[in-house]
Amino acid sequence: MTGQSLSPIERTIVRLHNQGAPLSEIATRIGKKPGTVARIMEMTRYRLHGGGTPRRPEKGLSPLQRTVLRLRDDGESYGEIGIRLARSGRRIQQIEKYAHFKLSQS
Repeated sequence: MTGQSLSPIERTIVRLHNQGAPLSEIATRIGKKPGTVARIMEMTRYRLHGGGTPRRPEKGLSPLQRTVLRLRDDGESYGEIGIRLARSGRRIQQIEKYAHFKLSQS
């Protein structure tokens, strides 16, 4: 799937993200909540990359939990993720811990 088959809002979000804009700034610019932007980014990434097999079993995880785990896998710190998702680094740590707990139960 190319950038041409994305919706206008998806193209805007991808462009701003590629320019290094933080999630909160993207949300402000397009008039959406940061969580909504994060979900749109996640869906766009999935569509652009062919919707391949997830890196780990993610059944039962929320979109936020999947995003946190993916960003941690990509090497981002709790603070960086917190800034992106408009949450504290400590809250991101808790989300990650709970996501790992949920995965261990499945």
